[in-house]
Amino acid sequence: MSQDIGETRGSKAPAGRAGDAHLLRRLNLSATVRAFLDAASLTVSDVRSIVGVSRPTAEDLVATLVDEGFVREALDRPNGERSAGRPARRYEVVAEDFAVVGVDIGAHKVAVVVCDLRGDVLAVRRRSVDSRIGPAGRIGAAARLAEATLRQIGTKREHVRSVACGITGVGANDSEVMDIRTVPAGHDLDVYSLPGFDRIDVVSEVSERFKHDVLVSNDIHLAAVAEQWRGGAGARDLVYMHAGRRLGAAIVINGQIHNGRHGLAASVGSMKILGWAEAMAQLDRESRRLAGSAAEESTSGNVRTLFEAAANGDRTAVRTVDRVAEALALGASVLVHAVDPDLVVLGGGLSRAGDVLAGPFERHLAATSLNRTGFRVSLLGDESVALGAARLALDDLKERLLAVQA
Repeated sequence: MSQDIGETRGSKAPAGRAGDAHLLRRLNLSATVRAFLDAASLTVSDVRSIVGVSRPTAEDLVATLVDEGFVREALDRPNGERSAGRPARRYEVVAEDFAVVGVDIGAHKVAVVVCDLRGDVLAVRRRSVDSRIGPAGRIGAAARLAEATLRQIGTKREHVRSVACGITGVGANDSEVMDIRTVPAGHDLDVYSLPGFDRIDVVSEVSERFKHDVLVSNDIHLAAVAEQWRGGAGARDLVYMHAGRRLGAAIVINGQIHNGRHGLAASVGSMKILGWAEAMAQLDRESRRLAGSAAEESTSGNVRTLFEAAANGDRTAVRTVDRVAEALALGASVLVHAVDPDLVVLGGGLSRAGDVLAGPFERHLAATSLNRTGFRVSLLGDESVALGAARLALDDLKERLLAVQA
């Protein structure tokens, strides 16, 4: 479908008022598009009532959107609809022809989520990548995965209308990747940008490889978007805590991610007072000790061994997990006092430990908060960032579909 939905059909307006008539038509088309996005299907009479136009105008608006390939005649009638005579024709959005792609480019994996215009998930795919590879290899792996996914589900490239990507470390203006170690508060902290990504124009490089303009945003922010959208949160205001190799967080206010002036809102991971670096260092040491590993860095298997030991009552393991939970909870408490949210969600790789980590986290959070805030562990797993990116792409597409140009 062309960007200019519905060129004028039928007779022309008087020359002196052509501009006004054209703008009115654009407004009516935008309202009709919104009506179809909000409903499973509509009749011409429905459009007439919702948009507030005459029947001939409603018929023309629907015919325009059919010509543009945005809607088609629906074969199924809504459940319970009865008619004494011939049922009115119903129309529905051709949702599958307006696909969006959400991408997660992470340290150890790339992931892709494809959704249609309704937000229904058409495919979810992920692939492991070497944590040492540079930007070209990592972006290339994500692009190849997206291409393969689209082929597998039969979605044509021209039907992909918007693409968004979550990347670790994106800060300023949702376009630049920062090396947090270059600022005073980040000195001695673990770097949280991917290798080499702080030295490239991320948006340009990703867009060029995907052969499509790509929106780029912080991965943890997008995970929070996914929790608010599809995680069953049901909360307008929430604090999302990411527990992984790094401590990250995001804030959703009134259903929208709060980025802040520099895209650094909720960056509690840089607050040394929380003791996150020390807590993770202890986690590494105890993980290696319990696993009997001489590796310099703990693997996910080592960490699982530690959490299993904590679940079985090993005192040292319990104290180690409790220290991690306390550092997390202190960061969450800072944000809870600032935002007073409906809900706190705990996500990230360590959250998969379940109650072993969630229990002490909730206890420490309750001990440091004025009011008891709702809490749960993320239900979305590894695909949360890609799913949040798909939502960002979907919002972008809908905004463009509803845009009115004079």
